[in-house]
Amino acid sequence: MKQVIFLILALVLTVFAEEPDKNPWYVRIYGNKVFSSYQIEEQLDVPAKFGQMDTTKQDFIMRLSLENVKALYYTMGYFSSDIALEIQRDFINPNEFQRGYNIYIRDGERYRFSGVDVKAPEGIQVELDKSGLNTAQDRYYSHEEIAEDLQTIQNAFRAEGYLHAYVSSTEYIDTTHKKIRVEVNVETGPKVLMGGVISETHRTAGPGKKDSISEAGLTDTAWLSSLWRIKPGEVIDGNQYNSFKSKLFSTQLFTQIKLTDSLRADGLSDVHVKVTERIPGDTRYGFFYEQIYGFGAQAQARHKNFFGRFNEFSANVLVAQHKQEMSIGYANPLLFGTSFSIIPTAIRFDDRLTLNHEKIEQLAYSDRYEERYEIINRGDITFGITNHIRFRGTIDTRYVSKNKDTVFVVSKADSLDQDGNELTVKRDSLLEDKLLKLKGEIALTFDYTDDYFNPTKGIRVAPTIGAGTNWDGDLSSFNMRGNPYTYGEITANIYFPLFWTFNGALSGSVGKFFAKAIEDDARIFYQGGSRSVRGYRFRSIYAGYEEEDNGDTLIYTGLTPRYLRFNEEIRWTLPLKSLRKWQIVQFYDWAYVTDHDPKYQDARDESFGFGLRYRWQFLTFRLDYAFKKTLDNWNAESFHWGRFAFDLSQTF
Repeated sequence: MKQVIFLILALVLTVFAEEPDKNPWYVRIYGNKVFSSYQIEEQLDVPAKFGQMDTTKQDFIMRLSLENVKALYYTMGYFSSDIALEIQRDFINPNEFQRGYNIYIRDGERYRFSGVDVKAPEGIQVELDKSGLNTAQDRYYSHEEIAEDLQTIQNAFRAEGYLHAYVSSTEYIDTTHKKIRVEVNVETGPKVLMGGVISETHRTAGPGKKDSISEAGLTDTAWLSSLWRIKPGEVIDGNQYNSFKSKLFSTQLFTQIKLTDSLRADGLSDVHVKVTERIPGDTRYGFFYEQIYGFGAQAQARHKNFFGRFNEFSANVLVAQHKQEMSIGYANPLLFGTSFSIIPTAIRFDDRLTLNHEKIEQLAYSDRYEERYEIINRGDITFGITNHIRFRGTIDTRYVSKNKDTVFVVSKADSLDQDGNELTVKRDSLLEDKLLKLKGEIALTFDYTDDYFNPTKGIRVAPTIGAGTNWDGDLSSFNMRGNPYTYGEITANIYFPLFWTFNGALSGSVGKFFAKAIEDDARIFYQGGSRSVRGYRFRSIYAGYEEEDNGDTLIYTGLTPRYLRFNEEIRWTLPLKSLRKWQIVQFYDWAYVTDHDPKYQDARDESFGFGLRYRWQFLTFRLDYAFKKTLDNWNAESFHWGRFAFDLSQTF
């Protein structure tokens, strides 16, 4: 962990070392009310080396960039806005001057929509509810809403077989009444009737030759054509046409997919499917740090297109300080994928067989270990119900053989003798247990955010329900261990801009076991760790109670847990263009865990701290430190390495 922290600090110092400007400059904005100064500066989009340019070039670029600001106001309906630029030369000393760019803005009144007309060629009738269009409402003008209406209208015509429909808009501005009327013109082209399907496949030649394409890919072209569901002679529904393309893309097997149609002499049209395949096989390796398992290395090999029908096989090996795992997997990213036209993605089936060994601390006893040997088979089916709603169904079957230290530890209050020395701990024996576990889970994700990996605005809600059962690992008796259990939880995340480059993020979670489980399953709702309450051991916050036994303390943890968790973050993205991949974050975590059985004492813990983020492609390197774990006072708390949390994604 120390090496990781020092490496991140070194990267920060390197990035902050910048070349001084040859011609210093600044921008000041006056009179803006609709958009913040930061939004306007973003819209200017001046080059990173702006300060190294000569002043004549600086002035030219700034005047050109001002048109971007005007366009920003126009796209939101501020056609009466007045935006002016003043350039001044500030004297600093006899040999140094500074260029100043003052932007004066008068927002003006925002225009509103006054209706929409849709014009199509005579004789063509398409069912379209114009009253539901954005531009038909008495609302403020927005260019995005016009674009959304154009897409809606185009989809309506394509659904009737007009695949080549072209839609454009003209806006008529009424400066007297501050209104805008939109006229949509549709060029339909001919209606397309289904003929046959002709498929062609190609593949890239290699990693260093991305522009080079070989003659044939691995995909079975006859099988690929059979995935097309529209029968000959039927009207080609444009929505199904586009859905077929999007589902092929969702397999992540292709770099390019091109669908075209050609008219035949009999009036039908053949659909041509031309795809360019990615390299189907890949190997990956890397190093990682995980809070529970420590430092480790992982290697993976995968082939995505066995037998030319999207059959995917993979193998994975992981070796860490406290975990060793080996697995093989099979997946098909297009299982039943084109049979259901109502869903926008393919239906992916993924099954993995895993051999796992791990040795980690027991939840209640930090000086005792649990060693597990597992054979796991996990199957997942995932698909998108809509563009914003995803479904996941999971069946997890595993055979577990685990050993637990049965040493009794003295409670923390009595862990020292009168001289301050640690008491001797006697290790009695190992408790062995064998289980056959079966669990099913269904989850939905409602995602209405602007970016899946690094959202700045929007909402994401994820409800989950599950059920499971346990059986004795002795197959000769095969008795049920305990009773079947069920559980449910829901997480809601809200992301919102605050001001300047500050953004807020809130997360709330609640979960409950509806029936009593064994500790092996109930602990999934225990809290603590880098993704729940930072600064605490993983799953160390739970409802429980203690009993004395011959001077030793036994700890019992809840088996029907209920939890409530709240997380808050304020994320400051560094404003300099060269530093916008960095964030400084303030966080607050709070969790409350109870149990259905009142004999288990509730647990409530919290933490407050700061963190650092660095965004690289779809990964976000995260380092957090919990400065405070009790907020009853603001006294400084002692430093501890266990308060650090490191991960490769945002907390939520």
